[in-house]
Amino acid sequence: MNLLNRLTIKNLKLNKRRTIVTIIGIMLSVALITVVATIYSSGIKSLILYEKKIQGNFHVAFYDVPSEEVSSIKNNRGVDDVFLTKKLGYAELKESKNKDKPYAYILGLNKESMENLSIRLVEGRFPTNESEILISTHLKTNGRIDLKVGDNITLDVGKRVSDDYELEQYNPYNEEEKIVDADTKTYTIVGIIERPAYNVEPYSAPGYTFITYLNDNNISGKVNVYTKYNKDGSKNYLKVTANILGVDENIFTKYYSGKDIPKDELQKVNDELSKAKYRLDMNGYLIELENNPINNSQVNGLIYVVIIICVIIVFTSIFCIKNSFDISITEKIKQYGMLRSIGATKKQIRKNVFYEATILAIIGIPLGLLLGFIASYLLIIISNLLMKDMFTSGLKLVLSYSFISYLIAIILGIITIYLSSFRSAIKASKVNPIDSIRNSANIKINSKKLKTPKIISKLFGIGGEISYKNLKRNKKKYRSTILSLTVSVLLFISLTYFIGTFMKIIKDEVSISEYNISYSINVNDEETLDKVYKTTKLDNIKDYTILRIKHININNPKVSKELNEYYSEYVSIGLVSLGSEQYNKYLKSLGLNYDEYKDKGILVDTIKHVSVDENNKRVSKIARNFDYKIGDTILLNNTLDKTNDISAYIGYITDKRPFGLINNTYESYLVVSDEYYEANIKENDNNRYTIYFDSSNSPKLQDEIDSVLGSSEYSLYNKEEDMRIMKNMVFLIGIFLYGFIIVVTLIGVTNVFNTITTSMELRKQEFAILKSIGMTSSEFNKMIRLESIFMCIKSLIYGISIGLLLSYLIYYALGFRNGIKFELPVVGILISSLFVFILISILMKYSINKINKQNTIETIRNENI
Repeated sequence: MNLLNRLTIKNLKLNKRRTIVTIIGIMLSVALITVVATIYSSGIKSLILYEKKIQGNFHVAFYDVPSEEVSSIKNNRGVDDVFLTKKLGYAELKESKNKDKPYAYILGLNKESMENLSIRLVEGRFPTNESEILISTHLKTNGRIDLKVGDNITLDVGKRVSDDYELEQYNPYNEEEKIVDADTKTYTIVGIIERPAYNVEPYSAPGYTFITYLNDNNISGKVNVYTKYNKDGSKNYLKVTANILGVDENIFTKYYSGKDIPKDELQKVNDELSKAKYRLDMNGYLIELENNPINNSQVNGLIYVVIIICVIIVFTSIFCIKNSFDISITEKIKQYGMLRSIGATKKQIRKNVFYEATILAIIGIPLGLLLGFIASYLLIIISNLLMKDMFTSGLKLVLSYSFISYLIAIILGIITIYLSSFRSAIKASKVNPIDSIRNSANIKINSKKLKTPKIISKLFGIGGEISYKNLKRNKKKYRSTILSLTVSVLLFISLTYFIGTFMKIIKDEVSISEYNISYSINVNDEETLDKVYKTTKLDNIKDYTILRIKHININNPKVSKELNEYYSEYVSIGLVSLGSEQYNKYLKSLGLNYDEYKDKGILVDTIKHVSVDENNKRVSKIARNFDYKIGDTILLNNTLDKTNDISAYIGYITDKRPFGLINNTYESYLVVSDEYYEANIKENDNNRYTIYFDSSNSPKLQDEIDSVLGSSEYSLYNKEEDMRIMKNMVFLIGIFLYGFIIVVTLIGVTNVFNTITTSMELRKQEFAILKSIGMTSSEFNKMIRLESIFMCIKSLIYGISIGLLLSYLIYYALGFRNGIKFELPVVGILISSLFVFILISILMKYSINKINKQNTIETIRNENI
């Protein structure tokens, strides 16, 4: 080891505080990158497991396959395994309250199917013979049939036909159909499951899925074959699938890959696809996640987020670590001058700085990887604890440590460290030996006299004047501190805006509803109407709307120029009444009164319009649907008798939607009072009521509504489980994002702490001289206070300005395409401003207390730190 390297190690040991702060900066940088890469890797693996549990652990399903042809599918070289289901028939459920779902759909599953087809047990056990059966939870919540484990149920199971055509689960119910060839069967209910996946029970399916055991030894007739492809088969799934179906591979691949097919080839493609031996269903999302998740639009968006976060981490860390190296160079400027004077070359000085960076990297990177490992592990544990009630089937995040994530963290850590030290190495190699030994390298003589504003002299006295002149004369000395604060402020503002915008997009994507239970009913008499109003007086109701809506054509449409191209000849609007209580509450939220607006319409006109750009990407924008103004009259054409019988006067225009319609941002409405609605809509044309509830106990409310409505025909939907899942998912994403901003803020605080404390340490001789010539503690404190105020104000001006610019760029790149309005990040600005003043005050007080404890004479005599 040469002399310079030994000297470097000695300096690192002597300046332990600065060395530790720099290592902490490196650790946080590498740990953050490790966490981000690991969470991404864990997220993909968790999504794969989630998809397997929710949709099923299969790649392609083939329906109505003759049982004798199953072996040929299983023996295909691209297929790893198969498992079977068999449709046993339909049975009428007379007790079902859902008129569109009046059947039980009996489905037989073998053991492998039950393990792989997303059969998520809530209570009980799986069937082990053909006389045992599983029912789903939504048989009760949707169909209002209350069956329990241990009950026996007798069903007349047969074929569901219409016009001699046999119907399947994907065929919605119609009143002309019937059950034929029925056999009576009795089953014992042994378990209750969550609603099966969409491929088993589509949302429009007319039958609640009842699952019984399928004995592999007694399989005959047609079955459904679910296949798991092997690694090669999964990569070439379209070719493997075409081979099983017996169609042309090229045509099948072209059709299912989403490529545009020329019109002159369409008939050829349709003719070829019609030759397919079986109907199929592909689990495309799972195939994408396993083979190339980047192709998926949702995961692709996540990758952009990961890249943005890594860039921010690297940028922040480079600045933080670079500051440490700059301060180190400043501390050792005299030492480098002496080394240059005794023959050290510029190259040797640069190598010396890089050697210091290498030592710090060797210590900081492994510690960062360890910290990232621990942080990722804890984050997964905490997330799973928060998610434990999210899914009854016990789904959870899994930890996935990949070699690539560690390699990325190490490479970015090394890049960060050496980019940070590069400029410092150049600066160190250029020091002038004479000036640095005399300690005059940074002294610049300026003959121009500095004038101090009178207000500073009056407020802060002589200490304020000295402070002001210090800031003016020694700009370089304060630049690092101001830059550190500026970077922290702009990062905090832009990150809070980015996270806020991203959370809005997520909430919009998952469509969290403001209500959790609703029902629709036809009201044809006073008795039914009384029942409806009685349901709104039940317990556990936080808010409700009695919604009636009639979509009516407009005779004098004034479509906005922005959206004019999207409208045809006919333009309609929804005429809406909310019930007297909700209408009054809505008026109050807008600052309006009932007497003035009972005969006027409130135009809710700001909509979200979704289109596709030239790159085939979805673009959302917020726009006015119409160009009406307050005071205009809309002429509405009642579609029943084709006459202009409604003239609606616009009393107010808003983008605020009433309860029950908050998430419906794709349509314009004219909200009116109940009296206005009933006076203008024909009596036989306004009898469909939809009541929305926000309930604190939706299961209990659902039972009470059933009790009140009795034998009336109605459709009731309980969204509580979906709402809970969506809210928890948004909450989980929020934990990740806000946890990230906390750690980035921690890096910023480390940077500022390192900069300010070292800067004050470097100036201790200056402070000692001022005290020795008579500056009192009070004047000294005033001087420091003024410096703090100036640094805060200057850094906030720069930080807020650049932060706003970055926020707008984020909006343009992220929010604009998703129809989100740009809003000033006021919260981020206020928090960062308050934080800067508090942080500077604490750090300055800490530094002053250290300086006040030092001996003035010894400090003046000592030329080095």
